[in-house]
Amino acid sequence: MKHLNKKTTYFFLVISLFLSYGCTKKKEQEKYVAKVNNAYLTKSELRSVMNSNNVQTLTKNEIIRNWVTDELLYQEAVKEGITKQKDYKQLIKNSQRKIAGALLIKENLSSDKLNITDEKLENFYFANKDNFKLFNNATLLNRISFNDEDKAILFRNTVIKSDWDKAVHLFRNDSAVVNNETGLLLHDYQIQPKLLLRVVKGLNKNEVSLVLHYIENTYTVVQVKERFKKGVTPPFPLIKEKVTEMYLAQRQQSRIKNYLDNLRLNNDIEIIN
Repeated sequence: MKHLNKKTTYFFLVISLFLSYGCTKKKEQEKYVAKVNNAYLTKSELRSVMNSNNVQTLTKNEIIRNWVTDELLYQEAVKEGITKQKDYKQLIKNSQRKIAGALLIKENLSSDKLNITDEKLENFYFANKDNFKLFNNATLLNRISFNDEDKAILFRNTVIKSDWDKAVHLFRNDSAVVNNETGLLLHDYQIQPKLLLRVVKGLNKNEVSLVLHYIENTYTVVQVKERFKKGVTPPFPLIKEKVTEMYLAQRQQSRIKNYLDNLRLNNDIEIIN
């Protein structure tokens, strides 16, 4: 089973950018964040791009720089007569079809009433367990960090006298808590820095570490809950998020395939070799 392929994802990214801030000329009096000669990128256009799920990895400055570069190239291409060439017009024609098709698929997917339940996800998990096997050794751990060493020591002592959950409950409103992660499943390579990995590997099940000080002004306590060997499939609750992601990807692929199959059946198609 595979996710939507990279080419499809990239195409939707291009579509998003194209629709959000294509080379449109804006009135100078509108609020804008960048301009190239008589072309403007308005604040509303920038917000639209930044809110897009497809470009969340881009920063505001990167989006603006990309727009400026695209606009410079476009304006120069117009000056050089590129937009009047036959190749350009053919590409535009092809792009129009692809954009319309992409928006049609997007609209079709958005109308899908998900109604995802734990039962559906669990059934999917058991039917595809091999796809959720670990490709590296992993550890299920609890981790909490404080900006006060004394509070970290007090927390550790509380865990030893009671248990992790009770200690977390007692410190739930403490302003010294910087980060609190319970039931965190990490591959060995994800446990950073190496000092922390060495500590984790040296702990027995349910054992609590000493207070660790590997980040400036941060004091961390960890507890190992379970270890999983490479090739093992973790229990459903631990990887529910990953199961959900793969379930949605497969559902989208299936919906797109069924939609295209129906279009092929209901239209006159002829391919001549």
